[in-house]
Amino acid sequence: MNLEKKLEKLGIETIREFTPREVRYIAEEVTEALVRTFSVLEEKYNEILIKLLNCKMYFANVKKDSNISNVNYIYENNSIYFSKNINFNKVDDIIIHECIHYLQDNRNDNGKLKKIGLCGFDEFSTYGMGINEAAVQYMASKSIGRNLEVTKKNGIILKTISPNYYPFLTNLIYQIIYLLGENVIVEGVITSKENFEDMFLNTFEEKANVIIKKIDRIIDLRNKANEELKLESKEVINKEIVDIYLELQDIIVKTYFDKICNKINTIDEVDFCAEKIINYKQYMGIVEEKRFDLNDEFEQYKQSILNKFDRKVIEISKENSKNTLSVVYNNRLFRFFKKIISYFTA
Repeated sequence: MNLEKKLEKLGIETIREFTPREVRYIAEEVTEALVRTFSVLEEKYNEILIKLLNCKMYFANVKKDSNISNVNYIYENNSIYFSKNINFNKVDDIIIHECIHYLQDNRNDNGKLKKIGLCGFDEFSTYGMGINEAAVQYMASKSIGRNLEVTKKNGIILKTISPNYYPFLTNLIYQIIYLLGENVIVEGVITSKENFEDMFLNTFEEKANVIIKKIDRIIDLRNKANEELKLESKEVINKEIVDIYLELQDIIVKTYFDKICNKINTIDEVDFCAEKIINYKQYMGIVEEKRFDLNDEFEQYKQSILNKFDRKVIEISKENSKNTLSVVYNNRLFRFFKKIISYFTA
């Protein structure tokens, strides 16, 4: 599809190109927001700014009945289109989101699109769009100062940094960030380096592709729901989104901790991982009617992992010729207080 047909289909009508001054304003505001929020990007300040300064930006009429936002990155001509009605007094998460997409654009020597951040392109399909959108929206929301907040979507109570835009996906990406760390994901999003992909595959192994494909499925269903006019059809689609979301978070937590049990080799690592699973539930989505169930499936799973950690401590202590009973006692005492803290802060 050529550019004109693509813009027409989306409901975008170009008015005029930004002046250099207007481009500089957006470039500086977005760069400052990203670098101020994510210290791992500090050394890339000039690189990000220069790239944004070279971005083609346009004012446009955006049809009210279209399903697109007021700011859109169009990869066909590597440009960003802004609705003429957008408020530039404060750069918001939508502007930052689309500017990140521009920064992510990674092409081969022939100019063919190869990757956009964590999303890969081949001749017939895209791969990883969902996890990339989730990570980009997480970064955009955090860049404007948003924090995690509790919301309810389709009968699920969850914490998200973006309650009105990709709430399920940004919750899932936060769970992944909690397990793998923020810096490696931020770098992967901005630079398209494969460090995150490598860590993700090494962590989740055979489940990695399952997670990525199911997150992509949520994106597809969300788009389908936005296009659907019938309420009954929307409800069916939203139910499927919830089912996939609950399945995904179950896969993520169980795959991570099942595999980490076989990889940790020191008592410090055991305590670090024990703290992670003790505090994990506060970041998980919970079916509303089950929110007071203290004997739910996760609690049972968490206890089974803590039992494995106890056995791991004994194994490590024996190997190191330490006082096993003393170490186990201290370890259990640590967990007891962490459970109390987690209960009152969840």
